[in-house]
Amino acid sequence: MKKIIEIKSRIDIFELEINIPDNWNEEKIVVACHGFNSSKDSEAMMLIEEDLSKYGIAYARFSWPYHGERRIDPEDFSVEKCLEDLYLVENAIKKEYPNAKIGIYANSFGAYLTLLRLKKKEHNFFAIALRAPAIKMDEIIEFFMANTDIEEIKKHGYILDRQDKKPMKIKYDFFEELKENDITKLGEYREKMLIYHGTIDDTAPCEDTVEFANNNKNVKLVLFENELHKFSMQKLIQADREIAKYFSENSTSI
Repeated sequence: MKKIIEIKSRIDIFELEINIPDNWNEEKIVVACHGFNSSKDSEAMMLIEEDLSKYGIAYARFSWPYHGERRIDPEDFSVEKCLEDLYLVENAIKKEYPNAKIGIYANSFGAYLTLLRLKKKEHNFFAIALRAPAIKMDEIIEFFMANTDIEEIKKHGYILDRQDKKPMKIKYDFFEELKENDITKLGEYREKMLIYHGTIDDTAPCEDTVEFANNNKNVKLVLFENELHKFSMQKLIQADREIAKYFSENSTSI
């Protein structure tokens, strides 16, 4: 069964779509946090839904502002507003299903925001799994902007135009906000996490995640040899199956 919850943010109204399996007992809901310039409807975020259903786990998806169906003014896009939306999603789930525990499954930019959220407010997530986390999101954006005059970016922003994605305007203020929210400077994480990363990631360097895992004793890191930022379908299926099992076996991340 699909349930849609409309959520009012500061800038728009967006949909939280929840897949509720027939065998769900209102115990666990996993929230999907997708990557940059992607959406809640990307294949990479939808594929795990069936695996979670087999364990009787509900799965909730939403799009970040200025992503997917939420084509807001790029001037309104910020890290702060993304975090606000995640809080709104958590609160909406708690209101609708007060007995359910919330877990997080996040990819790339969504994983960066998840790690930032863990430090911003108290939480009781039952499990956290990340795929190809953008540990140094500011450096990734800086790389994209490398061949563009910085003064032009400050005045007019930067248009990220990748072949398989919609063009996306990035404000210089957003880049500054990323630098101010450097998760590598926020101290050790106490949460248990399962992380998957490809060794030849062409967007979020694998070595950043290896260093993060080495600095946080409760992180279990699984490396996929010769996988890029976008996993091959075979490895994505493998990761999703193992992550779904991880969610089924865990009841607290702390």
